[in-house]
Amino acid sequence: MLHLYHGPDDYSRAEKIAHLKTEMGDIAMADLNTAQLDGRNLKLGEIRHHADAAPFLAAKRLVIVTDYLTQLGRKASDAQPLLDYLGQLSPTTELVFIERESLDKRHPIFKISTAEIIHFAAPSAKSLPEWILQHVNKNGFTIEAEAADLLGRLVGPNLQALHNEIDKLTLYAHTRKLIRKSDVELLVPYMEEAEDFGFSNALGQRNAARAFDQLHKMVDEGKHPMAILATIATQIRALIEVKDMAERGMNAGAIAQAKGWKSDFAAKSRLNETKNFSMARLERILEMLLETDLAIKTSQIDALLALDMLIGQLCSAENG
Repeated sequence: MLHLYHGPDDYSRAEKIAHLKTEMGDIAMADLNTAQLDGRNLKLGEIRHHADAAPFLAAKRLVIVTDYLTQLGRKASDAQPLLDYLGQLSPTTELVFIERESLDKRHPIFKISTAEIIHFAAPSAKSLPEWILQHVNKNGFTIEAEAADLLGRLVGPNLQALHNEIDKLTLYAHTRKLIRKSDVELLVPYMEEAEDFGFSNALGQRNAARAFDQLHKMVDEGKHPMAILATIATQIRALIEVKDMAERGMNAGAIAQAKGWKSDFAAKSRLNETKNFSMARLERILEMLLETDLAIKTSQIDALLALDMLIGQLCSAENG
């Protein structure tokens, strides 16, 4: 049988593939009778070689081809040899074409009426809480509406990351079978914070105590002072950029779209942080960063001492 699974939702698609494998029976034999092919530089003859092979000690053979159809294009003449072959596909072969992006519905493959075609679209920000609710229910738990909404805003439409966070939350809420908003606030990091943005956010909020704590934690973990200085510079440039966008009349949603962020949560956080700084102060901070960079590189000052002084200045109560 022919299957076409297309769209960016990797997690749901992987679940479907796993289900196909379970239908093949014994897992060891299923693995033995599964072929996974990178379709980007693949010839039709190679697909036929794997799809025509008889299953070994099993009823079915599974052949998975990734990103082959897109490179064929939409021309019927380009796809015709494939269509001709698919008309005589072995009944013992489950042939799955995976396209990681949504396939244009004018593609000739859609004309095959016997194919199982599933579009794995990434959920919108609006539909994320419902997806979370359903996924939590599948695990035998319930989740507060506010908790589902917060989880969606924190993680965004990364379903694999959401799956991991839900697993963590269900383990934590194991006895009561209910995930609360307070559980999400306690256990789920804002996804950017997992990439050293806890330190950056502390600077943006002018939270000196937290910034110093994060700084010395990074140093203890072996992060180079110049890398930390680069992190600070990245944060300040981001604040300048977001502040400039806001001053040009862009709201959080428009800023998130312009920046390519999956959720407007990051934009709202940055907008709140920009209220702590005037544009003139942010530009002065960039000058301070250049001065600190030069002082460290020319051994005028100890690197850690320089960072301590810099954070003190960034988080000071000076106006602007």
